[in-house]
Order: sequence, then structure tokens, then C-alpha cells
Amino acid sequence: MLQQRSSGLLLHITSLPSAHGVGDLGPEAYRFADFLHAAGQTYWQILPLTPVDPGAGFSPYSSPSAFAGNSLLISLEKLADENWLSDQDLAGFNDQPVQEVTVTEAPSTSDEAVTAVLTESVVLAPSTLHAAWLKKRPLLQQAAATFLRTATPGQRADYDRFCGWQAHWLDDYALFSALQEETGEPVWSHWPEEIVRRDPQALAQQTELLHDRIEEIKVLQYFFLRQWNELVAYCYQRNIHLIGDIPIYVQFNSADVWANPTLFKLDEDLKPLFVAGAPPDYFSEYGQRWGNPIYDWEEHQRTGFAWWRHRLRHQMSLYSLTRLDHFLGFAVYWEIPADEPTAKVGEWVRAPIEEFMHAMYRQFVHLPVIAEDLGARTADTQPHMRHYGIPGMRVLQFGFGIDMSTSSHMVHNYTENVVAYSGTHDNNTTLGWFHEASEEMRKHLDDYFGFPITDDNVVDQICRRTMQSVARLAIMPVQDILNLDETNRMNTPGLGGQSWQWRLKLDQLTEEVAEKLLKLTIMTGRVEGAQS
Repeated sequence: MLQQRSSGLLLHITSLPSAHGVGDLGPEAYRFADFLHAAGQTYWQILPLTPVDPGAGFSPYSSPSAFAGNSLLISLEKLADENWLSDQDLAGFNDQPVQEVTVTEAPSTSDEAVTAVLTESVVLAPSTLHAAWLKKRPLLQQAAATFLRTATPGQRADYDRFCGWQAHWLDDYALFSALQEETGEPVWSHWPEEIVRRDPQALAQQTELLHDRIEEIKVLQYFFLRQWNELVAYCYQRNIHLIGDIPIYVQFNSADVWANPTLFKLDEDLKPLFVAGAPPDYFSEYGQRWGNPIYDWEEHQRTGFAWWRHRLRHQMSLYSLTRLDHFLGFAVYWEIPADEPTAKVGEWVRAPIEEFMHAMYRQFVHLPVIAEDLGARTADTQPHMRHYGIPGMRVLQFGFGIDMSTSSHMVHNYTENVVAYSGTHDNNTTLGWFHEASEEMRKHLDDYFGFPITDDNVVDQICRRTMQSVARLAIMPVQDILNLDETNRMNTPGLGGQSWQWRLKLDQLTEEVAEKLLKLTIMTGRVEGAQS
């Protein structure tokens, strides 16, 4: 991978058009793959596919599992094609009213407020993702129950093979999810002590009692993986490769922490001693307190980094390339005492990146990853990235500051082994970024391009420079190729449930858009064998 010049687009699955409230793995995903092919693109980059937590604003970066798939992305149309749902089920979907409920949004921290708490006391209008979540769950459960009741011997054998292959994470995740529903308590540390401590007899008893629900949860994971693999195969036929995303940290209230408490810095009561975040800087007086539990890297190293080997192997089975979010955390991380309300009190702690990388490359020989090496202290990761040839990220929007001539994000400083971005899911759209730009930054833009940069040309120019760079891979958010403004931003860090809601409209990806992008892709040598 990344041996030839190529390009791609960034669009998460939830942002696809859909008749069912949220983008999914159904017809519009295939239509987008066709658009990528027509536009000469080689890559489709998405955000994490793991389950989302209503209490974390449905962020794909805060999940109750590092391995499971997000059942919200399962296509109802494809379930109907296989007769797990009927046409009447689909016809009645949009007629169902969405009941308003309270969703208490809380950071994914270490104690009580770590996940959604659904009550009937206060009314809240659901977001797009929340509405889809409420409406799709009953139909998904119905489809799973139908499968368990009517599957043929061949279908059942295929499902049993899936359960066997994925047992190392699937059994814990299914029991974890079933226990959340059965107890009515979403936070695992509040369950009965024998379950919290994973007493084998207690777990066996609960597994037997909750057998039917556990099976339904496993079937949904089976549906998800089948639909994902079908989409990937369709993309490969069109020379489209998928780029996934893996958050470095996991949520405390997750099957991963519950099943593997020794891999995290927890106290005797199995509550985090420390949480992750970022220290205060020019932009944030109190820093960022993310709240994820900190890894016990000594224990990971003692086990040969087995959990990470499983995690990366799982990612490699899903994608051609994987973006490792917050790559800095493998080298050095900001450790905050769990009882501190902000990130102001904390310290930098070294992680065993050399031992970790050596173990991963000894296992896999080659790691198809992109390191998210943005932000401060990038020098801590660069020697290891150079040694293993891991490409980093460069974001052109970041380059037009006072250090424009020396900034690593300016195209004249790019190297081949980086991935060039016009912007990312965490940034504003390029047009929105320009609207927010200071007069000084706008002058820098004018000076750098050699002519006045305006609303009318800024997106084209930023995209053109991104594609013209020497970076072997260039990625642009779909919002940029459509020249969309700040109202189409995917995520604004810190806004919780107000983010992640953006959706592509059915008529936006026109033939004209594909032709324009194809012309630029050919001109910049990013279509294999093509000549301008």
C-alpha cells in the first residue's frame, strides 16, 4: 500500500443518504463506491465502525467495544432481501413515531456518568442518530429472532463458524450487552459483585439465563460482518480500498475493560486510578480530560501485547489501511488522576513504543497503518515512524500560521510517505475554515497562492494543492469536493451529541462532480495508468 500516487475521499457510513434515518451498509453505500470509481478514486476513508453510546453523543470514538460492529449500520433492505424482514416491515418503518426520551449525555469517564441513562422524566427531541437508534432496534431484534427461528442448516453452520472465529471478543460483548439490558444498569461497575469480578460460576449462570438475548446480539454481529464483507468485496472489484480508524483508548464502560481489567490502571474497586487527556495549551486553559482509562502497559508487555495483536488483526481483516488515532499515546501520554475534574493536574508518562512496535512487526511483518501524528510532541513518535516507514498525516488547513515557511503542514515541506488531507472529520470544512480565518491568515493565503483567495476559489485551491503535493496519498472530505460551508461540519470537538449528525443528500454527488474530480485526479497522476 501507498507505493503509488493515489487519492480518496473521507465519508463515514452514517453520513450516507438512507431511507432509515442514518446511513448504512445498504444501496447508498454501493452507490458511493460507484461514484468513487467514476471519479478515479482509490480509497474510501471512514470513521470507526464500532458500536456507539448514546451517552457519549453517538461518537464513533467512544464505544462499548473495540471489536464489535455498530448494528445501527446494518441495512434493513439487505435483511429484507434475505427474508429476515418482510417488505411490510420496511414499509411501516417510517410510519413509526419516535418517542421523545431523556438522554443524559456524559463523558465516558470512570464512574457513574459513563453512558446513556434513559428515563421518562424529562423530554428531549431526539437527534438524527438517536431517532434512528430508537426506531431501528426493534426491527433489528426482530430480524435476529427470525434468523434464529428459521435459518437453514447451512445458514446456521455459517453463523456457528462466525461465532467460533470471533469468540475471543464476541462472547464477552454479547454477555455484557445482555447484562446491561437485563439489570437495567448500563454501568458494569454497578452490577452485582460476583458479576463485576467475573466469577466463573456467576458468568455461566447468567449466560444460561440470558441465552436467547445473547444469541440475538451475536446474530446482529453476524449480520453486520456479512454486510460489511459484501460491501468491501464490491469495492475491491472497483479497485476501491477501505481505510478504517482505530481510537487508541477504549471507554471505561466497555466489554473490553470489564473482561480485561488487569490491562488497565484500576484500583481495588475496579475503578480507574488515572484517565487520559491532553495538558493545558494555548487553546485550552484546563486541557482536555477525555476520561478513558489508562493502559497498564507493563501488563500488556508481560502478555506480549496479546490484546493489541488481536485488535490490530481484527482491523486488518476489515480494512486495507487503518488510521491509528492519537499515535502519540503509544510513545508518551498525559496521565490525569481520576479524581481530578480537569486535565490541568497530570504528568507525561512514557509508553513502551519501541517494544510495542517490535512486537507488532514481529507478528505481522508489515502494518498497513497511518499514524495520526498531529498536535504537540510529534518528535516523540517520529524516530519510530521513520524506522518502520509508517506514514503520518499532513493537514493543509494547519499550515497557514506564522510558521508558514517551516510548517510540516505546508505542501512545500511534504514528503512522499505522508497522507495529505485538505481537512479531517475534526476540522471545519475548508469553506467554513476560511470563513473563520483571521485577516492575518487570509493574507498568508493570498501571499502563498500569489493571488486573492476568496469564498469562490478557496476550496478549489486547497483541494488542488492537496492533490498536487508529493504525498503518495491525498484524502479530502466529501464536504470539500462539494464546496460545503460550516453548517456541514461532521464534528466539533467538545459539542457531544451536536456532532456526528451530518448527512449527504441524494442529489449532491452528480456526474459533474465526478468528472471534475476525475480530471484533477488524472492531472495530478493519482489514477493508475491514466494520462491527462
